[in-house]
Amino acid sequence: MDVCLKAEANVYTNLFSLFSCLVFSIVPLKGNRQMLSLVVQTLLLSFGIVLSYEINTYNPDYGVYIGDLSSPETDIAGQVFIVNATTLQIFNLTFTPTQQDLYFWLDDKESPTKEGIKAHTYEYGITPLGPFSEENDRVVVHVPEKHRIDEFKSFSIYSFKSDKNFGSLVLPENVKIPKSVALNSEFTGKRYKLRSGPLYVIDRRTIKVYGFTFEGNKAPKTYFYAGRGASVSYSSGVKVAIRGKDEKEISEISENYRGGKDIILELPENYDIFHIDWISVYCYKYRVNFGSVLVPTDDTLANLPPYVPSFKKNSDEKPMTHGVLKGSAERRNFTFQLGDIEHIKNYNGNLRSPKYVWHVNSVMSPDLYLVRNVTYNFNVEGGREKIIPEFYNPLYIGDDEEGGYLELSQNEVEKVTVYSPEPVESQTGPLCIWIQNKDKAADEQDAYLDCDGWPDDVHSFAFTPNETTPSVLYYNSGNNFNMGGRIFIVDELPEDIADSAEVPYNREKWHTLALSRQRADKVNGGKATLAAAFMIILTIALA
Repeated sequence: MDVCLKAEANVYTNLFSLFSCLVFSIVPLKGNRQMLSLVVQTLLLSFGIVLSYEINTYNPDYGVYIGDLSSPETDIAGQVFIVNATTLQIFNLTFTPTQQDLYFWLDDKESPTKEGIKAHTYEYGITPLGPFSEENDRVVVHVPEKHRIDEFKSFSIYSFKSDKNFGSLVLPENVKIPKSVALNSEFTGKRYKLRSGPLYVIDRRTIKVYGFTFEGNKAPKTYFYAGRGASVSYSSGVKVAIRGKDEKEISEISENYRGGKDIILELPENYDIFHIDWISVYCYKYRVNFGSVLVPTDDTLANLPPYVPSFKKNSDEKPMTHGVLKGSAERRNFTFQLGDIEHIKNYNGNLRSPKYVWHVNSVMSPDLYLVRNVTYNFNVEGGREKIIPEFYNPLYIGDDEEGGYLELSQNEVEKVTVYSPEPVESQTGPLCIWIQNKDKAADEQDAYLDCDGWPDDVHSFAFTPNETTPSVLYYNSGNNFNMGGRIFIVDELPEDIADSAEVPYNREKWHTLALSRQRADKVNGGKATLAAAFMIILTIALA
C-alpha cells in the first residue's frame, strides 16, 4: 500500500492512481493489470469523474486525445479521441439536439464554416443528429471517404442552415494518429495446406490474415487459438473468433479456405495483442499446433489504434425486405406517393428512420428494374409544402443512396450526379399518403390512400436510361433523407424475380374527395378572411 499512500498526496491529479492501487490491492493481478486499469476508468466515468488527459497524447484504451467539445452558449460537452486516420470517438458526450439540422462537422478552418464537410455516425449516417442511446459508452464518428482527420483544423457540432457553432475544438498541430501495423510473419504448416499472407494488426483486438489457405473441411476440430508463453499450449490459450462467422459463439474451422479470401480475427473481450505471445491454427481435439505466428515483443505495436466495439444491433432486428416493380411494356408509369412506416421496426437498420418513405405504385420503397432506351413517366405526389419539412418532397434520381440533395453541403453536392430533370426543387406535386388502416374490417386493405391536391395538379417527368446510365441509381426525396430505394438499369428485365402486388386504388376518386374537401376549406377560409378584414376595418374606424 506504500504506492497508494504516495498517490494520496495529490488526490485530484492522481485520483486514477489512487483508485487503481485500491483495486489492485483487493483484486489478484494474475498478469492482467491493464484490464483492471480499464475497469477502474470505467468505474470512475460511471461516477461522473472525468479523467483529464494531455492534448495530443496517446492512450492505449481510447486513442489520441485531441480535446473537449465545448461551447459557452450550449450544454454540449465530450472528450474526443482519434482512433485512427478516419475515425474519432467521443466519451461522456452531453448532447440534447435543440434543432433539426445539427451535424458532426470537420473544417479546414479553426471554426466551422459552410465549406466544411459532415462526419457521419452509425446511428444517423449523414442525416441530422438526434439523441444517442445511453446504452453505448461512446459515440463513434467516421470521416467521409477519401479524407483523413489530419486534413482538418476543427471538429464541431454545427448547424448547416443557421451557420452556428454549437460546440467545437481545434485539432492540435502535428496531431498524432494511431496506426495499424503489418507483421512480417505468416502462417505456414505441413498439414492441410496451411499457409497465408502477412498478418495485419488493425487494432488491439483485431487482426487481419491475408490470403488464408487451409483445408478446414478435412482438419479435425480446429480453431484459431491465442495465448501466452514461449510455446503454443492447450492450457495457456483461448479460442479466437472469425468476424462474420462467429458472431454468437466460436465454432471450429470447417471451411476449405483456398487463399482467395482474407479473414479478420477478433480476440476475446479480456485479451488484446499486448497480452498474447502467439496466434495458432490449433487442433483442439488432439492438441496439435498446425502452425503459429509469434507476436512482436519490441515497440512495433506501441501506437496501435484502440479497439472500438461494433455497434450492437437489436437481437430481433431483421433485414428489411423490399418489393420489386419491373418496368415492363404494361408498366411505363410509376407514381410516387408517401407512406408512413411507424408500424415497421428498424426500417433501415439504424436508430433513426424517416416518418414517411416513398411508396411507388402503392409498394413501399421497392427496387425498380428499368430497361435502357425505354422512356418511363414518373408521377410525383409527395407534397410541396416547405413549411412542413415532412410534406415537402421533391423527387429526384441520383447516384447517392441517402438522398436529401437540398440538405447537402456544397462539398457533398459536388459528389452527386442527378439523372432526373433539374432543378431538383421543381419536381414536386400534391400530397398523397398511404396510411395504415388500424381499424380495418375483414374485407378492407391494410392501408388506404389519402390525398390533398387537385386532379390536374399532379407533376410528372420523363426518365429514359441509356447506354451511359449507371447500372444502379436511387430515387429519393430532395428534402428528407433515407426515403427512397434502388433503381436497377438493365438491358433485359430479369425473369427470375417476381413483381410485387400493387394495391388497387382509384387515384381520381381520391383526388375528387380531396377536391371537395379543399373547395369546402376555400369557402370556409374565404368567409374567415372576410370576417378578419371586416374586424380590421372596424378597429381602425373605432380608433
